[in-house]
Amino acid sequence: MDPSIQAVPGYYVWEVPGKPVAVHLHLDVIDRMSAEVMRGFGAVPKRGAEVGGVLLGAIEQGAPAIVRVDDFEQVACVYKRGPSYLLTADDGAAFDDVCARSAPNSERSVYAVGYFRSHTRDGLSLALEDIELMEHYFPSPSHVALLVKPFATRVSVASFFFREDGLFQSAAPLEFPFRRRELTGEEAPPRRSMLERVPRRREVRSVVQEEIPDLVSAAPEPAYAYTTPSKSRARSGWVWIPMSFVFLLLGLVLGFQAALTMGTKAAGSGTSDFSLGLTVTKEGDNLSVKWNRDAAAVKAAERGVLEIEDGGRIRPVALDVAQLRNGSILLENSSGSVRFRLTVYPQARLSVVQTMEWKNSSQKPEARSQKPE
Repeated sequence: MDPSIQAVPGYYVWEVPGKPVAVHLHLDVIDRMSAEVMRGFGAVPKRGAEVGGVLLGAIEQGAPAIVRVDDFEQVACVYKRGPSYLLTADDGAAFDDVCARSAPNSERSVYAVGYFRSHTRDGLSLALEDIELMEHYFPSPSHVALLVKPFATRVSVASFFFREDGLFQSAAPLEFPFRRRELTGEEAPPRRSMLERVPRRREVRSVVQEEIPDLVSAAPEPAYAYTTPSKSRARSGWVWIPMSFVFLLLGLVLGFQAALTMGTKAAGSGTSDFSLGLTVTKEGDNLSVKWNRDAAAVKAAERGVLEIEDGGRIRPVALDVAQLRNGSILLENSSGSVRFRLTVYPQARLSVVQTMEWKNSSQKPEARSQKPE
């Protein structure tokens, strides 16, 4: 990145020509957020734990709208569903509190302008839960989402996501290296020493370890951890080896029992419990999407989501109990090929999914998959 093209001193200017939003990202935010992202990445071996929170700054409306990101506030996650940044009810309350404290008003020059998350999954794109979070907390067309993808042996990459005609992009619009040196040619200013980093690193590691001990019990210490060789530390290391084996064995036993339970339940109930009967038909200029409202999974569900991929963009439509019981929805069609994914939630931590692709031809729509999750 040529520093001469960055017209705003102290900021990295992220802009896709012709798009409605541009972002001015403060370099200090990159330095500090990168440290938090890598701290979470080093807490769990292989994949790493994701971290996330709220972007703080200001928005200048115009063409394009300029979103200035001057700070961020990280919101902790208890990782009850693994290393992904998936908020529970308690986490959601903390996120509510941060957004309420940083809501824009006439007396506040810096306020919430979007959401950020590190991304240790495949690819670099918003997940359904990211879009739902943005729709709930950041509904303005000028609000943005930032994903940062860390790597163990090379520089992290990142991209902003924004609404275009009401929809978020299904792929990263413009990736950039998430490090000051690659963006400006300058090194980050010196920050806290290694000794000062240790308490924060152990705090992140302890939260993840409490929820998923089988993933982190044998995790190596990150390179920046300050350690002093001693006999007591050596002895504690030997203690962790059998304990790690016990955790692993316990996880295998519990997983095997859970598999037997789910297998028996599925065999007894039959596949009809997981049939949604998803169909798509053309009605004038619109598409009529229908499902079997008498299906066992639909009747037991309290909510559902219909994802619509039309013209390379994904739009989620939240379905409440009344809409699920209605059994149909009418949608405007803008392209010759539309993909639908219906997800219902009949029980806690259980979802039933069916996908359907409609093409503007004489061929009938084809059901791609149908499975409980």
